[in-house]
Amino acid sequence: MKIKKIAVAGVAICYSIFLSTAMAEIIGISFPNYSSNSWPVQGQYLQDYLEEDGYGVSYMLADNVKNQIKDIRSMIDNGCEILVVASIEDKALSKVLDEAKQKNITVIAYDKPIMNSDAVDYYVTFDHYSEGVKKAQYLVDKFKLDERKRRLNVEFFSGAASDNVARDIYNGEMSVLEPYFDSGILGCLSFETDFEQTSSRYWNGTAAQKRLRHIISLSQYRRHSKNKNLDIIISEGNDIPEALKRTLTREYGYKKNELPFITGQDCSEESFNQIKNGQLPMCVFKDTQTLAYMAKVVVDRVSSQGFVTFPENSSYFNGIDDIPTYSLPVSVVDRNNVDSYLAAKEREKNLSGTMNL
Repeated sequence: MKIKKIAVAGVAICYSIFLSTAMAEIIGISFPNYSSNSWPVQGQYLQDYLEEDGYGVSYMLADNVKNQIKDIRSMIDNGCEILVVASIEDKALSKVLDEAKQKNITVIAYDKPIMNSDAVDYYVTFDHYSEGVKKAQYLVDKFKLDERKRRLNVEFFSGAASDNVARDIYNGEMSVLEPYFDSGILGCLSFETDFEQTSSRYWNGTAAQKRLRHIISLSQYRRHSKNKNLDIIISEGNDIPEALKRTLTREYGYKKNELPFITGQDCSEESFNQIKNGQLPMCVFKDTQTLAYMAKVVVDRVSSQGFVTFPENSSYFNGIDDIPTYSLPVSVVDRNNVDSYLAAKEREKNLSGTMNL
């Protein structure tokens, strides 16, 4: 029999699931709980996979770093043997994870890298740098930048500066787009193109809206202006592009066909529908269900063998160590291929063999 307790303390939401079998290995899951409902959904995927394999699970969602540290420490003190952590701020967990290392607890970084810590054993994620490259190349092809004569104005709205995922995406984008800025085919009237300048705390749409208002007031972007039209917004996440679109339509009078080309990141169900309806031009699909399954397989291997060897021996340098890493590919979705992705989501997934370890 499983007993499920739900408690709310401060701004942390805690789901603790314990199996009645005294010998069940306890797996701790610490995820963020801000901006998007994606994290609770991913946590539920991982929780379900682990429970199906007979593990006990302590699953906690936190709205800020202080509570995430508190949650992780609670899991350590209560005897978890493996920790799966998606960090809120990637440089904030070194001290608490040192406590995990001292107790020989295996730490698996999930989606987001955990920086400046030698306590991290494995990292399961998406190829975020490639995500930025693919998104930028999509824009190069879409707007025929190699043939273009007239300048296009671009503004960046990146994810959180405290999140290396956002930095990796940005670096991938700029690896493709920087030559077009250098040649003058792309311009930025705000002159805010550095990662820190373009970042949005906690991937927050409200913060992005505030910055957009500031940019428009200073840069004097104007609709239908040959040189001051805002042509492209390169934005990350789900909340940021939606917030920017609302600001432009409600506060600045943009009609649907006047909006800049606004990129999206994670393809939620709503994103797919918006692409079909012409409300969102594109997004980047990341299969979070498969990522959760990958994390479960790593847990299985650590539990049964004590170690994991990833194909191709890939790694991610977190400032201290090269962390063994398994990365899933990502895909750009637009109106040309959205139906195939919707059909795939409707089909029951056969996840066996997703990860060959």
